[in-house]
Formats: sequence, structure tokens, C-alpha cells
Amino acid sequence: MDSVGSTSWHHRHLGAFQSLNQRLIESGIARPTIMIVGPGGVTRLAAPLLNDSARSGVSHLRKLVGDAARYGDQLLRRIPVMPLRSLEPVEVSRALSMEHDLIVVDRSCRVLAAVSRDLPRSTGRCVDIGASPIGATADVVIAFNVVCRVEEASATDAMRHVAEAVRPGGFLLMDDRSARLRLGAHPEFTPVGPKTYRRSDAAAP
Repeated sequence: MDSVGSTSWHHRHLGAFQSLNQRLIESGIARPTIMIVGPGGVTRLAAPLLNDSARSGVSHLRKLVGDAARYGDQLLRRIPVMPLRSLEPVEVSRALSMEHDLIVVDRSCRVLAAVSRDLPRSTGRCVDIGASPIGATADVVIAFNVVCRVEEASATDAMRHVAEAVRPGGFLLMDDRSARLRLGAHPEFTPVGPKTYRRSDAAAP
């Protein structure tokens, strides 16, 4: 069995991605580099059945189908022969109105292969952020529900590796739990919106 993490429904962070698009327009960063850390994957079989946060007025039956697909996918996606989709990279690319370069970081090479199928111009880096630096930097680093899931012994290193990947003046998108537990050790980051932090231009490398 292959341990593959996941964002388990569509458009879970759509609002944050849309707000990011506006911030990038206002900041004037030309062709930003976007890095997504730990997006995980879902099976292509279950993906069409998952709930969609962007839809309103969903029937009770449709929600039950989506919930059942989510729980079933937790098992199915760990089977190595099951083809995957990674939702967040595609959703980020669709939300941004400017040309951008995309780097996707995950500990599962299966996830990176899935991203490459859907977004062939993206760059994949197979890295366990709790054990190793990412080895690249970006204007925006997106790390939702990743650092908080790293084992306690490695979580401080994971947070440092994510923080180091954000270029001075760049943005970090992170879930509230990870930020509350770990981002305080990095005072170079200032909150600028929900789940969004900006690194000081003068931050040390």
C-alpha cells in the first residue's frame, strides 16, 4: 500500500486561490513562480463523485454520494495500480489570470506523475519536507494541511523548509492549524489575509 495524502474534495481552497490572484496582480510580480507543497491525490475513479465546495444547493443525496466517494478513496488511492489526479495544482492554475510557472512538491512520485499528466509544463520535485529541504524557491508557496500532518519530531524542520522556499516579498498560503503551531518561529512572515502570509523583503535567506 502506498501512503498518498489528499485534498479530498474539489475547490476546497478556491477562495484563497482567487484572493491570491488579486494579490499577485496588485503586487506586479511578472510571471510568478508558484509552488504547491504536498497536494496529494485522489483516484481518477472517485474524483468525479467527490463533493465540490464551489457548488451551492447540493442535494442531500449528492452530498452522501460525495462523502461515500471520499471515504472509499482513502483506501483506493493507496493501491499502487490506481491512477491518480491531483486536484489543487489544476485548480490553482485555473484560478490565476497571469502566466506563471508551477512547481509541485510531494513525497509521492505517483502524485507528481499524475500532475505531469494534467499539467505537462509543471515541474515536479519528490521531497519529504520533514527530512529534506525543497531545493527550490518560489514567489508563492502553497502548503495547506501539510506541516500539521508531519510527525512531531520532524515538524519544525518541515516548517523551516517550507518557509525557506518562499522568496523575500513572496506569499505563503497555509492552513490555520499549521500556522498557529509552527509559523510563530518565523517572524519574517506577516498575515495579510485569511490563510495568507507575506515574507518581508528584508528576510534573511
